[in-house]
Amino acid sequence: MSCPVYLINLPRDTRRLAVMQAQLQRLALPFEVTPAVYGRDLSAEERARLYSPALNRARFHQAMAPGEIGCYASHLQVWQRLVDSGAPHALVLEDDAELRPELPAALQAVAALPPHWDMIKLIGREPESVLQSWPLPGCAVELVRYQRAPSLTCAYLVSRDGALKLLRSRRPFFRPIDVDLRHWWEADLRLFGLTPYPAGQTDEATTSSIGSREFGAWWSRRWRKGRTQWHYSRGNTRANRALQALPDPFPELNAR
Repeated sequence: MSCPVYLINLPRDTRRLAVMQAQLQRLALPFEVTPAVYGRDLSAEERARLYSPALNRARFHQAMAPGEIGCYASHLQVWQRLVDSGAPHALVLEDDAELRPELPAALQAVAALPPHWDMIKLIGREPESVLQSWPLPGCAVELVRYQRAPSLTCAYLVSRDGALKLLRSRRPFFRPIDVDLRHWWEADLRLFGLTPYPAGQTDEATTSSIGSREFGAWWSRRWRKGRTQWHYSRGNTRANRALQALPDPFPELNAR
């Protein structure tokens, strides 16, 4: 497995780091720690450069918490790190990921694929509703294209082209990263997943490092949430129709 592995971890979360280090060593996966951004430590100028309150008000149903801003900024750092490295793709992990024994074989199978993908999710909700699936030789998982992309972001593969697309389209950002990546069509992101998923979440996931959100009045938030969900459903339906009109990206895998 030659692609870089980037582990996002707040320096203060030493226990999480130790758990991840043990898992990665057990699977013989070398990794690099990327210090996470602590949102409350950002200056007003840094926050304004990263996050757009105006776009947030227009296109999401509630303001982002400082921790959510820091989380997104951490992933931006990783994407830039991948671009600077020159590697074709990277494995990105948050420090609450549970790594399953199938992961190394799945990574090897993905490395043999043609570069017709930008992001492959390694965690989600089982079972998934999929548009299309492809068996991957040599491992017990298959590549899928989603009806609706899952929101979890603690384990995924991203290509260099995918990182470039996200860096161009998501500075500044205005939604939490788990929600934002579900809107893959906005960045022209070629998004797939592997199922059964070779990663999950540890018990640490129940204790978030992100912190609480900033809330507005409940009635305003409820109306805005309904509007956000309607826009997502409409955009997702249109994007899926466009995908189905395109040629099969992996005909050699005998899609079914």
